[in-house]
Amino acid sequence: MSLFYDSTITIDTQILQFEKEESKHLAKVLRKKEGDTVLFTNGFGLEWKGRIIELSINKSKAEKIDFIQHQIPEHRIHLAIAPTKNNNRMEWLIEKLTELGVASITPLLCNHSERKEVKRERYEKIAIAAIKQSHQFFLPLIHPIITIEEYLNQNYYPLFIAHCQKGNKSLLLQQSTNHDQVALLIGPEGDFSPNEIKMALSKGAIPVSLGPQRFRTETAGFVACHTVFLAHLQKTHS
Repeated sequence: MSLFYDSTITIDTQILQFEKEESKHLAKVLRKKEGDTVLFTNGFGLEWKGRIIELSINKSKAEKIDFIQHQIPEHRIHLAIAPTKNNNRMEWLIEKLTELGVASITPLLCNHSERKEVKRERYEKIAIAAIKQSHQFFLPLIHPIITIEEYLNQNYYPLFIAHCQKGNKSLLLQQSTNHDQVALLIGPEGDFSPNEIKMALSKGAIPVSLGPQRFRTETAGFVACHTVFLAHLQKTHS
């Protein structure tokens, strides 16, 4: 069953009126009929099931049949990453991280950043499309772009920084299994500056390696999150 998104629905919503775009998709693409069931989420864990009681390409409604309020996952990943110069690569990353179930994404402004502005609304639309496609009920929180210093001053989770400079670094896979929630720092194509790394370490960040390869920024962001995702999955089922 296809999953739809509406930020306004709650567990108390009895009748849901679809937006025009969703109505057209239901009628023209999915060829739904009155009496068919539909599944919605608000991105905050709600799984709302309804029965279509009115259907047209301009206006449709459904009445509630049942709902499930999913609990916030125990294991959560927070990624802070410098946006890529090529915005398509960043949009690809937003999509894949949403499919993984990442809790939050924070664009970082660093010394070597090539992109200093982001289209947050565009990122949110991509994330919404990704939860619908992958049947996720939690939408990642996408923060405004901030400096790495601002992020370090407001982070509340065990923090890991992946960088390319020499030094003592352990594999992320070995470190992340000890925490239910983690924050990951990924720098721009030119890497974090020595001062930024020093600042992160002074705030308690743990330097980690993603392996012997040197990755593009978006690849590093995905590899880091996927590594922690697998570590949490293994911990849950061990």
